[in-house]
Amino acid sequence: MNPAEAKAYVDHLYTELYAHWDRKIGAGRFMTQLRTGQLPLTVLRRFFKDWGIFSVEVVALNAVSYYVHLPFFIRNYDLLPAFTEKIAEELVSPKPPGHTLILLETAKALGLSREEVLGHPASAAGRAISDYCRRIFQDGSIIELWGLHVYEETLGIWSKQWAEALTSHYNLTKEQAVYFTAHAEADLVQHDGRMGHGPLNRMILQRILEQEMTAKKLGYDLQYCASTMVDLQSLMENHAIENPYA
Repeated sequence: MNPAEAKAYVDHLYTELYAHWDRKIGAGRFMTQLRTGQLPLTVLRRFFKDWGIFSVEVVALNAVSYYVHLPFFIRNYDLLPAFTEKIAEELVSPKPPGHTLILLETAKALGLSREEVLGHPASAAGRAISDYCRRIFQDGSIIELWGLHVYEETLGIWSKQWAEALTSHYNLTKEQAVYFTAHAEADLVQHDGRMGHGPLNRMILQRILEQEMTAKKLGYDLQYCASTMVDLQSLMENHAIENPYA
């Protein structure tokens, strides 16, 4: 594809993913009740307990992908600084071990200990998204992986809604809701001089398409790679509603 065609393709893919996210997550029972403060705290705890281990694992998988797909980034050296900065930020900001620290800060405010979040196994429904990511990150092709990354941009909007709900309805301070306030910035916009994760992912996927690196290892098309992440997040949310964590 030429650059204009590739950009149009990426923009259309993101538009479709956002529509799918609006139906499954934005208008879903979990987020609808969270935004109005109607979701019991025990449901929030179940979700965050499962989400926590996924959050830690996907950061580690991003570091793995740096090695697996390093030849692409060396050939496209202009993308390498922002990509490595993204990985480094998740591991060292605000200090090592990075985003795990802010994850645990918000977990504590929700009444969850470090052992509960990181030491206890996730539920089967909560584990599914981690296992799917591991499959794509380790066994997928580069286009399948950045098809999955299309989903990451929605996390900025989702995190903003979480932060607003926690501070408006659940008596958390902005400092206690830091996991979500930080991701509301990181996944959408430039912050602290760094490119937002969403815009960077769009650039990388466009470059992959321009260079016709469309071979698949797992047989997943781009829309499937992205929309399945939404479906599995929805699965985790619905499981939390039905299985509150006291």
